[in-house]
Amino acid sequence: MKLVKVIDVPVRYKGKTHPKDAQFEMEDGHVNEKLVEIIGDVAEKQNNTQDSPFEGMSIDELKTYAEQRQIDIGKATTEEGIIKKIEEAQKAE
Repeated sequence: MKLVKVIDVPVRYKGKTHPKDAQFEMEDGHVNEKLVEIIGDVAEKQNNTQDSPFEGMSIDELKTYAEQRQIDIGKATTEEGIIKKIEEAQKAE
């Protein structure tokens, strides 16, 4: 992904019109340097991390969260394992 800036005429990208001087993220293969100026690279998110609202919670906090919502975490003892159990229970609802 690239961070780009509109050079002159408005640019429509992914259903949104960006006026002159607007900055937005654009996939590498879509960049047309006649329309936008590349300002920099955008770091890609890792799929498994940061997407979870539970990321960064302690094991005790996760256990309390599950207990309050009557989610059975089974024998899960790691942060990753408990998050997986919580997410599976929420999908089943």
